[in-house]
Amino acid sequence: MSEDLGPDDAGAVIEASLATVLRWSSRADNRRTLHDADGAALTSTDAWLLDYVLSAGPIRMSAVAGWMSVDKSTATAEVRRLEQGGLVERVTDPSDRRAVLVSATEEGRIALDRHREAAQQVYNTLVGKWSERDRTELARLLSRFVDEFSWVSDAVSQHNASR
Repeated sequence: MSEDLGPDDAGAVIEASLATVLRWSSRADNRRTLHDADGAALTSTDAWLLDYVLSAGPIRMSAVAGWMSVDKSTATAEVRRLEQGGLVERVTDPSDRRAVLVSATEEGRIALDRHREAAQQVYNTLVGKWSERDRTELARLLSRFVDEFSWVSDAVSQHNASR
């Protein structure tokens, strides 16, 4: 691929590349490699949600739903699945008996750590023959892309919420 890409070419390459990565990571055998280390059995959504609950918890279900940008019933179903797996627990909020707080269990912390380690090993293997400079540059640019993507996503969510 040429390094002389124009802005429109870059968008096309990024779109095609991300589509390929998403297809690759959604294949059953690759999902198991990335998300089922030693029985961790975390899907991408499980890991994403568990990471949030771990960093933010104990957190109200309504806040989880807001963060996920879904209806509370959808968030409850996702959290219930994690709860049935022993990865999170739900308890009544002592400050408001009508509300439920969600927090990660120790088993959830361990499963998320195993998930991350397995995924990192796969990604390190994929770029293992690259120079240290190229690996570092990819990591830097991906981090920058995610920061920008997050900013745009947050701005759109705030705009939609203000309607």
